[in-house]
Amino acid sequence: MSSTQTVGPAAVHRLLHRDAVCSVFGGTVAADPAELLCVTVAHERVDGSRREVFLEWAAKLTGLPAHPHLSPCAAVGLTENGRPYLAVGTARRTLADLLAEQGPMPPGQVRALGVALSDAVAVYHRAGLIHGAIQPSHILVGSGHHLQLTAYDVTAPVLAAPLPPTPYTAPEHLDAAVAGEVAASPAGDVYALATVLYAALGGRLPWVRHAREDAADPLLRAAPVPHVPGVDSDLTDLIGAALSPDPRRRPTVDVFREHLTRIALGGPVASGLRPDSVAAGLLPRRGLRPVTVASSTELAPYRPGRERVGLRPRLRSIATATAGIALTGALLGGAALATYAATNPESTGTVCTDPAVLGMRISEQLDDGEVVESWCADGGGYVAATVDYPGGSGGDGEGSTERRVWRIEGEDLVAVTGCTDTAMPPSIVEFLECV
Repeated sequence: MSSTQTVGPAAVHRLLHRDAVCSVFGGTVAADPAELLCVTVAHERVDGSRREVFLEWAAKLTGLPAHPHLSPCAAVGLTENGRPYLAVGTARRTLADLLAEQGPMPPGQVRALGVALSDAVAVYHRAGLIHGAIQPSHILVGSGHHLQLTAYDVTAPVLAAPLPPTPYTAPEHLDAAVAGEVAASPAGDVYALATVLYAALGGRLPWVRHAREDAADPLLRAAPVPHVPGVDSDLTDLIGAALSPDPRRRPTVDVFREHLTRIALGGPVASGLRPDSVAAGLLPRRGLRPVTVASSTELAPYRPGRERVGLRPRLRSIATATAGIALTGALLGGAALATYAATNPESTGTVCTDPAVLGMRISEQLDDGEVVESWCADGGGYVAATVDYPGGSGGDGEGSTERRVWRIEGEDLVAVTGCTDTAMPPSIVEFLECV
């Protein structure tokens, strides 16, 4: 970078990830340049009610009492051009890395981890917030193996993006996750926390198999949670209660913390040899967005250019009439559903033809990859898209980002593979770097 770029008080240094909703950067603040930050910036400007809803959420986040196991929020607000952003302290390693390297934790450490994290989640819930993505890759490991929960943007207004179903997705949210909708609830956070503790013990859940689709099979979630060989049965019984497929039967996070505090270890243990590794299916190394700063990633930060009429074909779809979205749960109350609908509206503009139809046409052209941004060129005769392919920081393989262009012919898209099309408008010529 030729010059330092800033987002609010944060100086951003490298792009870590970009999806249809946000860009994520590694950064620092002048007050403590040694402190690493994860800076999430929305692509959309917001105004009116969406602006107010985001700022209300931001006020709750900044109003959280300091907690040793919650990653500190360094800054949250709106950029000069009205884009929501969130800057949170981060680290280079997560609990997923720790468990992969060192294997299962002793039961006493797992109990202590459960008490610490459930206390942190209780603070989060009391503020009227829901996390929605508790998993090992969202628990940072700082100096001295100090653990902190992070990834607050998963259910944040405007910044939110749906997560695919994982073993940490509560059964009541599976349908929403499969449909690409944001789903979260206090009971879902308890379920995810219990799954983290079971994973840390080295347990093998019956619904975590080699096939990816098993994570979303609700029938498998009804199977009993087995004891972990060599681990106190009382501890796994308590964790199993928090993994009940019925959210009404799970303890609240406060009750879960109290039970963990009082449980006495050293009682009967399950027969068999204790596992010496954590099941790979319980160690997602990368969520929808990374939360650790990858030192190998050297990409220019996002620079918003002229406003393009957007066609984000994979925008999140927020459920407004299903029980799968539990943001109307005990903490947020009945207004939460309207709040979420207001902050995540469906695209209603007409661009070229119908944006939904064009989005579908773009998706049909791609065998793989995630559309970061798509737009119609001047005159509506061409569609351009920036596409991220799997890999990159934290993923498997190097990954790549490509610029793709199609010419619109009726309802079809015809790929433009070079710079020989003399009819291309200047914006497409510039996009393909033909000059």
